[in-house]
Formats: sequence, C-alpha cells, structure tokens
Amino acid sequence: MIVTTDIGNILYRDCKAFGIDIVPDGETLTGELTSERIVIHAKKQQPGTYWKKSFAEVNLCVPDLSENEANSIRLGELEREANKRFDDVVSTYDGTTYRYSIESIGTEADTALKCHYVNVRILFEVLNVK
Repeated sequence: MIVTTDIGNILYRDCKAFGIDIVPDGETLTGELTSERIVIHAKKQQPGTYWKKSFAEVNLCVPDLSENEANSIRLGELEREANKRFDDVVSTYDGTTYRYSIESIGTEADTALKCHYVNVRILFEVLNVK
C-alpha cells in the first residue's frame, strides 16, 4: 500500500534528476530565494474502485534576475524538462503499482521569496486491487 508520505518520497527521488536542491518535507521557504529549489507537496488520497487518486504539487523555484524580473529562459528549460519527466510515469513501489501524469503545468510568481516557479500539478494514482 502506498500512502501520501510514500508519494512524496517517490516524487523526491524522481526530482533528484533535476540536480536542484529539494526542500525537505515539512520545511517552509522563507526570505529571499538565493538559489534554485524544488518544493513538493503531497495531498490527501481519495479512495476509488481500482485506483486511489491524489494530487501532488511540485514547484521548481528560480530566483528572480532583479525585482519582479523572472528568469524566463531558465523557467522555460525547467518546464520542458518537467513535461518529459512527470508525464505518463508508471512503476511499482513496495510491490504496489502506481502511475502519475501532469494535470496542469505553468509559471507563477512568489513576491515574498522574490522568485518565479514552475508549478506542476500531478495526478498520482495507486492501484487499489490485490
């Protein structure tokens, strides 16, 4: 059985390929962002007949070049890479099959952190049959 903490760990493992520091679960970014970071939020699971569904958010954060000026070239690179890495993934974890794909993807701003980020909303499904 895969639970939400496992989903976070699976996405954490898959995000290592970006080569960017990942914020540990439970920690919150504060102050001005000085280097690229990845933040992962795994949400509640919803029961289903065949698949237990949940959503997860993966945010690929990039510091602004100057006040409110996004590094759009780097954001574009990360968005293209996320499209390759997070769409139509099927695998097993602890003997349970799972699949995930991109529900939505886009760029957003965070003025408090002085960064822009690629927000990837992932539909994560866990096979619910034995």
